[in-house]
Amino acid sequence: MSNRISELSNKSLSNGVGPSADEFDGGPLAELLDSREAIQHVHAGSSGIDHTTNGRSTSIEPGRGTTAYMVVTNRHVYYVLGDEPGSAEVTFRHADITTAELKSGLLSSTVFVKTADSSVRFKPADSSEGEVVADYVSRMAQAWGEFDGALKDARATIADIEQRLNNGKETSRLVQAARSYISNAHHAATYEDDAPTEMMTDLIEPVETELDQLCVAIDTEQIEVLLDDAREAKASGDHETAFKTLAEAHSTIADGRKAVTDGGVLETINELGSTYDELVTMTFEDAETACHRGQRAEDPGDAVEAWREARQRYQAALSAEWDGEASVSAEALRFQLAWVTQHLIDAHVAHADALEADAPQHDDETERYERAKDRLKRARELASQHTFATATISTKRLDELDEKIELGEWQWGGAE
Repeated sequence: MSNRISELSNKSLSNGVGPSADEFDGGPLAELLDSREAIQHVHAGSSGIDHTTNGRSTSIEPGRGTTAYMVVTNRHVYYVLGDEPGSAEVTFRHADITTAELKSGLLSSTVFVKTADSSVRFKPADSSEGEVVADYVSRMAQAWGEFDGALKDARATIADIEQRLNNGKETSRLVQAARSYISNAHHAATYEDDAPTEMMTDLIEPVETELDQLCVAIDTEQIEVLLDDAREAKASGDHETAFKTLAEAHSTIADGRKAVTDGGVLETINELGSTYDELVTMTFEDAETACHRGQRAEDPGDAVEAWREARQRYQAALSAEWDGEASVSAEALRFQLAWVTQHLIDAHVAHADALEADAPQHDDETERYERAKDRLKRARELASQHTFATATISTKRLDELDEKIELGEWQWGGAE
């Protein structure tokens, strides 16, 4: 690949076919360009480079037999002297450019490029391409300006997130803001068809990865807290809180797995996922164990307690809107709850029968009749709450229990 600018001069390379720094086989142009930076336009000048900085103007004139060139890449605008420049006389980053326009005169046209504190007036020898290059620089200036601004805001926000994490403060609002800035950077990288999207995306990736890793750190800490809370709720018998917390942990783990590709970070998420799976399995196994206890119980009162515990757990899962986590659907839970509820109703009736039959043999006869009545009423109440549940308890039987209770109160002086 030639390193002579004159061989590229006055060729429009805006279709992205210009050589990049990597394509130059060493030499001055390779040193001039950044890595992966590709030339888009090269124009020879008809005179020198009129450079103004902080209100002071300087005319940089080429020597005898030398030409001034405006070299426009997808990252910078360079003004150079000679065919094989080792460095630029003036360099503007696209992101710093505030104005790029063609100023037409009677005899010549000037491409005017300006930053906050500097500007260059350059007269191309062939003015026919002046409007094209001015338009390209203007559009790239806007794209890079928005891109750099968004990425700068994202980096600053990430630094704030890191600081708040170290101080144990809430970060969700900042995470949302950082993701919004990164989204803006992606938009700036893709809005113009001829923008260096691949180069810009490569610059976004490390920032996005850093945010993802911070989010995983946040999520990892949150998952650990959720799992601890679920264990405590489970141990204290607060089944609904246990299931709600486990459902939230499931979503957080899933989001964490989607957010990162880093092997080490993903391994941490997966380890927490395994802990979650074990805890969910134990929680549902507890409900199944209660069912087995209810089926095996010889004492009707023990059966009631076992089926009640099982029902509380399945009802808690449904109340927590559990659906799909650990392959347990809401439909399966509703079916299981109906089955457990019918067994609980039957256990209440059986316990009522036993209490009533056994009452005359005990000093607390009246209390046993009252407990029997409470069991029957609870069975009827449960049946009324579930479409397919049944509890064949007649009003006559409840009235008979009321009579036995009243008689017992008269016998023991408890009636008013």
